[in-house]
Amino acid sequence: MTDQSLKESPIPVGFHLVLPPGWGKINLREESINDSILALVDRSINQLPDDIPKDDISKVRMELFKQLKKAARKAEKANGLLLYLPVERIRSTVVPASFVVSEPTDGTGAGIQSDQVLGSLAAGRGNSEPVEIDGSSGIRMERVVPPPEDSETDFASRRVEYVLSMPASPLPRWLAITFSTVGDGNPDSEFSSALVDLFDAVMMTFRWSYT
Repeated sequence: MTDQSLKESPIPVGFHLVLPPGWGKINLREESINDSILALVDRSINQLPDDIPKDDISKVRMELFKQLKKAARKAEKANGLLLYLPVERIRSTVVPASFVVSEPTDGTGAGIQSDQVLGSLAAGRGNSEPVEIDGSSGIRMERVVPPPEDSETDFASRRVEYVLSMPASPLPRWLAITFSTVGDGNPDSEFSSALVDLFDAVMMTFRWSYT
């Protein structure tokens, strides 16, 4: 799936959303994924000051490629299809945030109702609330996640997940969009909250596409 292709009408064939300035996308199912990552690396490197030595730029470029490649692998292992993340710098720093669109999943079991699925998803996932976006019922869940034991960071992350039902699907299908940020190291800070608000604003631009 890309953000333009899912399936034939009347089921949505994809979706559109409006990214914040400076954000980019990596299609995790493209064979040319390295080319996509390099394009985002170049966008970021082009914002560096002109007086930085070429050797230092090469080191930054290599390190950024490794970071994006690692993020892409992690998202792909989590059944991700698309990875969105900021690549342009704000005050010389790349914002530590991203969100992943995952492979649409099928509902399990005949006769299972949407509210039962949503209730099951919400159990144990922090704060949750029902949402409706572009005609799709769904749920928004938010929680703070401690760093994994094998993580290179000691910071907890603020995570927000939207799960939306796919319109007109003959069987229940769900699309998950998951946002994560370590913010400034404090998941409850104003900065972390502002990044969550930014993601919520992006989700309000989400629209299914049918052509």
